[in-house]
Amino acid sequence: MTRTGHVIAGLCLCALLAFSSRQAIAQTGNSVDTILTTRGAATLISCDAAVSTFQIGDGKNADYDYRIVDGNLVFIRPTAPMPRTTNLIVREGGNIHYLILAYRDKVDLTQLKYTLSGKDGAEKGAGNAPQTAVVKGSDGEQIPVVTDDAAAAAHPEIDTFTVGKIAADFGKQKKVNRQYETKVNGISLSFSNAMTLNNLVYFCYKLRNRSQQPYQPVKATMMYKDSKAADRLYTMPVLYKKTPAKVDKKEDQDLVLVVPSRTFKRNDEVIIVLQNNADQKQLVLYTPVNALPKYMITP
Repeated sequence: MTRTGHVIAGLCLCALLAFSSRQAIAQTGNSVDTILTTRGAATLISCDAAVSTFQIGDGKNADYDYRIVDGNLVFIRPTAPMPRTTNLIVREGGNIHYLILAYRDKVDLTQLKYTLSGKDGAEKGAGNAPQTAVVKGSDGEQIPVVTDDAAAAAHPEIDTFTVGKIAADFGKQKKVNRQYETKVNGISLSFSNAMTLNNLVYFCYKLRNRSQQPYQPVKATMMYKDSKAADRLYTMPVLYKKTPAKVDKKEDQDLVLVVPSRTFKRNDEVIIVLQNNADQKQLVLYTPVNALPKYMITP
């Protein structure tokens, strides 16, 4: 086995030993961020306004089934033996909720009832509400996308200590693919590497500052572009990120972002959007799925 193989094997063993599951507590009112499901029972989601959109994952997820009753009540249940954690987007009235949908073997029935806020929630919870952003596509088109990093931060399964150690080691790799790079005002962002480990995907990027002032990345968003649905982007919740608070002049820094595992298909693209707090200009890098390690790509 090569030295790299020993390193990856060691990381896998470390992760398997240290990972532990956490029981999420269902919440009501304005603070809902995670929806739990379990075998043999239906999860109830009630909304103050009529539900116009209820999308699980990319809209083609077969792990869950749902039914909207009386316009504002939704019953959801798992249909697969071990459904994977995914995202859930609910539009009720004028509000959009970006949530995490997760399965647990054993859940108290009181944790299967949720209330999504209506008008009051939109006002009181404005700080955590999803934001509609516009991303410039690889061919210049303006593509709308809904992002919400606050909801992703509450993922119930992630062990930030272990994931942080893996991310730190992964970020030290020297591999950089200059073929996939974007530049804005002296700041360049390049794709470095990716890997899948314990149902999580690690993306590593290289950030270079060749401008005349420090660069402060304040927000990183990960998205996925399906070649068969090119008119919209799917968010990939960032569960953990290892990013520098500041990149000084003539300095290079590594960025590692961790997202839930998903199916990566040929001809699709992975997108990272990096934003600073100085001029608010976005660094948008489109990386084709074919650039990922072959074992991560679905034939």
